[in-house]
Amino acid sequence: ECRMQNAECGETVTVELQSVAASVDKELVVPVNVRGVADKGVISYEFDLRYDPSVIQPIADVFDFKGTLSSRFSAVANTTVPGLLRVVVYSATPLDGDGVLLNLRFKAVGSLGGVSALVLERAMFNDGQPNLAVTNGRIELF
Repeated sequence: ECRMQNAECGETVTVELQSVAASVDKELVVPVNVRGVADKGVISYEFDLRYDPSVIQPIADVFDFKGTLSSRFSAVANTTVPGLLRVVVYSATPLDGDGVLLNLRFKAVGSLGGVSALVLERAMFNDGQPNLAVTNGRIELF
C-alpha cells in the first residue's frame, strides 16, 4: 500500500513551514521545506502566507535563496496587505531534490511571548500539479 511520505507512489509533494523561536526586535528566518518534488518538472510555485503583523513583519528583502533548492529561481513578493505575504517564484530549470525550498525573512516586532501562526494558503506548484500536502508553522518570540 502506498504511503504519502513515499513520493514515488503518488503525485503529492509535501511543503512544511518550520516553527521558529526568535528574539524580540531581531531578524528571523523561516525555512520552507519540500519533499517529493524531484522529477516533477516544477518550474514555478506560489503561495500566500498568513501571519500576525503585530508579531512579525516581512523585511524588504524577504527572500533568502542562498543554498536552497530555489537558488536559480526568480521571485516576486507582495506585502501590501498587513498579515499577508503573497509569493510567486519561477525558473526555466525545474526543482530537483528534497530540502529547503526557500527561506523567508521577517523582523520580530511583537513583544516577549508573542506568537504568530504561519499559515500557507493557495499553495500551488506549476499549474496545480503535483498535489501539495502542507504543514503550517509558527513563530514564538522570546
